[in-house]
Amino acid sequence: MQDVQITPVLTPVALAEFVDFPWKVYGRASQPASFPQASGATLLSRWVPPIRTQERELLDSTGAHPFWKEARGRLFLARRGGETVGRIAAVVDEKYNRFAGESCGAWGFFECLHDREAAEALFQAAADWLRAEGMTYLRGPLNPSTNYTCGLLVRGFTEEPAVMMPWNPPYYAEFAEGWGMRKEQDLFAYTIKRESFVRPDWLEKQLEHLRRRGEFTCRTSSRATLEADIRIMLDIYQASWARNWGFVPMSAAEAAHHVKDLKSVLDPGYFVLFFHKNDAEQEEPAGGMLALPDMTPLLRRLDGRIGLSALWHYCMSRKAMRRGLRVVLFGLREEFRMAGLPFLLVDFLLTQAGANPDFQWLEGSWLLEDNAPICDLMEDFGGRITKRYRIYRKELED
Repeated sequence: MQDVQITPVLTPVALAEFVDFPWKVYGRASQPASFPQASGATLLSRWVPPIRTQERELLDSTGAHPFWKEARGRLFLARRGGETVGRIAAVVDEKYNRFAGESCGAWGFFECLHDREAAEALFQAAADWLRAEGMTYLRGPLNPSTNYTCGLLVRGFTEEPAVMMPWNPPYYAEFAEGWGMRKEQDLFAYTIKRESFVRPDWLEKQLEHLRRRGEFTCRTSSRATLEADIRIMLDIYQASWARNWGFVPMSAAEAAHHVKDLKSVLDPGYFVLFFHKNDAEQEEPAGGMLALPDMTPLLRRLDGRIGLSALWHYCMSRKAMRRGLRVVLFGLREEFRMAGLPFLLVDFLLTQAGANPDFQWLEGSWLLEDNAPICDLMEDFGGRITKRYRIYRKELED
């Protein structure tokens, strides 16, 4: 067998190869690949193709994507006998390191054929580059930070991934752990199905008590207020998540970029803000939640490209997209966490979704495994863990 060669991505042609490589691993949406399992059975790919132009923009560290204003990175390809067999990105996020007071290097955008030698060579290339950049440990997968897609799927391979959540074959975890990475944090995906959404008596009484008190008011967003509401939600998010593991401050430019990408599919009715009346009789933002419709049916039909047929694919996918929701932003100001606001937020969203006859499920993802209050909240509303994602860590020795 020919040796593995690792080469950095330095040209537009190599970048295009990096972007296109996942289709070699997972196949096309119409012809998904299959993967071996330890039991000897095969596992059909449930990977959801990203939009190539968006992926290329995010991966180009020399381009205009706002993430790279305070970050730097290097992409690598693994080749064996002239054939590309894997890829990885190494990233230094200065915004995170400055906020956390750390020297963390990230690895991400990892994809590989069933080739352990190639995978370990890719991990080593990322580690060597990050060590040369002065980093003391590496963490991943982050694509490229916790404000984007992250985590390696380690449980729930037969479940469909929600929008902006990863899917990967089981052997990726074997490769990471075999190279010496250890678990740093697990991320949970909780699913609440329509048929399991039955409020227990104690919760119904609590909700009724909260409504009678009238301490909070709420409103959904709209096309006219969306930009301002996103700014409010970003402030809530930054304040409520700042002490959590892995938190990275999101710049206003990054938030605006996310909104631009999602604006065409975001349903303002699933974006709710709650307000609390202060001593001066003024309403102040207290919490908020944003859920996205399940765009995976559309993304599979597009298969990475937005062309002249995109509108037709959207119309054909619209009903399927209305069946599921993924909560992507959830935030509560600390002073209101024990005032019943979490119950009101989740209940409002589920009630809103339940009014849609096509609605079947809601996924809360991702949730930190050590965030017991929020995990308990999902279980109070009938949620159960359906997928587990893992973030790995390894020290970079001199």
